[in-house]
Amino acid sequence: MNDETAQAHAMRQALARLTAEDRAVLAQVYYRGLSIVDAAEQLGVPAGTVRTRTYHALHALRCALDDLGLPTPPTP
Repeated sequence: MNDETAQAHAMRQALARLTAEDRAVLAQVYYRGLSIVDAAEQLGVPAGTVRTRTYHALHALRCALDDLGLPTPPTP
């Protein structure tokens, strides 16, 4: 398994530990690259909710990576 494959596997493991809401907001904001407003529209929640969920989802992802003994990505 190469390094990229190992990192992708580790990220999938960490994401699997998150709640569905956490995964959904990260998918909209980071994977699809949507703005907070556009992500809010897609998720059907207020923009402030997206901001809060994103903050908590990133924290949960860092904790999951840490629990798995993996390096955490830098904070944007």
